[in-house]
Amino acid sequence: MDIASALCRSDPDAVVVGVSSARIQALPLPLRLEKWSEGTPVHISFPPGRRTTDDVISRHALVLAPGDLRAASFVHPASDASNSNRLVLPLRLTSRARTWRDLARALSHARLVAIGDHLVRRPRPDFEFGRSEPWCSLEDLALQCTGRHAQILRAALQDVRVGADSPRETMLRLAFAEAGLPEPEINVPLVGSDGRARHTPDFQWPAHRIAAEYDGKGHSEPDQVKRDIARARRVRDAGWTEVRLFAADAENDCAGAVDQVRRELRSKGWVP
Repeated sequence: MDIASALCRSDPDAVVVGVSSARIQALPLPLRLEKWSEGTPVHISFPPGRRTTDDVISRHALVLAPGDLRAASFVHPASDASNSNRLVLPLRLTSRARTWRDLARALSHARLVAIGDHLVRRPRPDFEFGRSEPWCSLEDLALQCTGRHAQILRAALQDVRVGADSPRETMLRLAFAEAGLPEPEINVPLVGSDGRARHTPDFQWPAHRIAAEYDGKGHSEPDQVKRDIARARRVRDAGWTEVRLFAADAENDCAGAVDQVRRELRSKGWVP
C-alpha cells in the first residue's frame, strides 16, 4: 500500500491495476493471491515508456477510459488513530468492474464468476452499514467484456447471479449446475404453503420444497447453533426439507454437496 500510494503521489498517470487493485478493494481472490507478501510486485499502469518492470513494480500500459478509474485512499497504520492526526494517503485504482475485466487472464472461470457475484450482490443492511447498492450492475460488467479476453469474460458473466453472499456459495452453485441439477434460487425468502415468507436460505428449489444451507465455521458457536435449530424447525413447519452442508461437503469439487442435494431432489420426484 505504501509503494502504491507513493507511486500515485509521484506520478499523476500511475494507476494501481490487476491483482493489486483487487486486493485493495477486497475482491474475493484465491488464497494464494489474497494477501500482500514479501517479493510480490505492485501492479501499476503507466503510459508507454514511463517505467520498466523490476522486483518491486510490475509495469502495465493499459488503455483506461475515465470510467475505468476511481480515486481512493487508505489510513497509514503507523499514523495516530485520532481523527486529527491520521495520515491519509491517496490511491488511484481501476474501478471494480474494470478490475474484474483485468483479472480474466489470471483467474479460473469459477473465480471470475465468484468475483462477479460479489460485485452484483445486494448488500445486507444489518451487516454492511453505509452501503445500500451493489458495487456493480450486470450491465456494468457486460460493458467490460471486450478486448483480448472478451470470450472468457462473456462466459463468466453468463454464470454470474445476483444473490450469492460468498465465494463458497458461488462454488456450490456452479457445482450444482455442472452436475445437471436444477438451478436454485439464491438467498430469497422461503415461502411456505400458507403463503408466509420465512428466512432466506442459501439455496432453494421451490418446486420440490427443498432448501440448502452451507454452515461455515461460524455455525459452531453456541448461539448460532440455537439459531440454526430454530431455522430448521421453521423449514419443517413450512412443509419443506432442509439440506445442511458443511466444509467436507465442499471438498473434491463439492462432490458431497452435489450428492446430498441430488438425493433429496430425487426423493421429491425430480427426474434428471
